[in-house]
Amino acid sequence: MIDKLDQIITKKSEKIMANEKVEGFVNNVGGVFCFVGAVVFGIMFIVGSASLMRTGKNYVVKPSAEEKEEAGVKSEPSTSEETATTEHSAE
Repeated sequence: MIDKLDQIITKKSEKIMANEKVEGFVNNVGGVFCFVGAVVFGIMFIVGSASLMRTGKNYVVKPSAEEKEEAGVKSEPSTSEETATTEHSAE
């Protein structure tokens, strides 16, 4: 049953696509869709790039002075911590 249906569909589609007018129409429609898609992609790329250029400061965040100080304090151990770690490592 499925094989018969497949054969019927194949024969009809070959018959339709053998027509040069139909083949040309399908190729033209495909070309138009490709062109329109490329144009839309280009416009969206330009709009997105311009938006990032205008509001780039919201996307690339530099650490503030307070965060830098906090990071510096966290990376530098205090003297009591240093002595405690050296005593444990000596044992």
